[in-house]
Amino acid sequence: MAAKIAAIADIIGSIKRPEKTVPICTAGDLVAEFEELERDLTVAREKPVEAGTLAGGTDPMATAIAQQIQELRAQMREHTAVFRFQGLSSKAYSDLVAAHPPKEGGKGDVDWDTFPTALVAACAIEPKMTLDEARQLSGALTQAQWDALYVAAFEVNKADVDVPFSYNASAVLSASKKSSR
Repeated sequence: MAAKIAAIADIIGSIKRPEKTVPICTAGDLVAEFEELERDLTVAREKPVEAGTLAGGTDPMATAIAQQIQELRAQMREHTAVFRFQGLSSKAYSDLVAAHPPKEGGKGDVDWDTFPTALVAACAIEPKMTLDEARQLSGALTQAQWDALYVAAFEVNKADVDVPFSYNASAVLSASKKSSR
């Protein structure tokens, strides 16, 4: 049930604009290594377990590959930058849109060559970035990585804000209830 608020001033004073985070692994070369290890693990797991091991045992090669995968994942996490975006006020967003009008004959309500970079720069709170830094970042990232940043900046401004549901938390709590019985 929602809390009852006495006055608009109370609502305005309690507003925290939406935020989103986007993790970007900056060591993309490790992805290919990860995929190769995953394939190797699949092959190792398909091999029959050698005689003399315990029933249901795991091939030592599969175990070694699984450990390599875990180490590689740790490396990838070390090379992951987490970007945090915060929504703009309604006026700041509309001013940003107005500052990037569509080109003559362009589609939509903004200039798609300039607006995404400006929006990412305006909404980035961690790390903060200038428009020039956002341009440099867009030139260094893949299109998919840049799209993830732009979509987050867009969503903190234009998506509904609601109390999210966590399937993971629900599954964990459901399992803990079953095991405590």
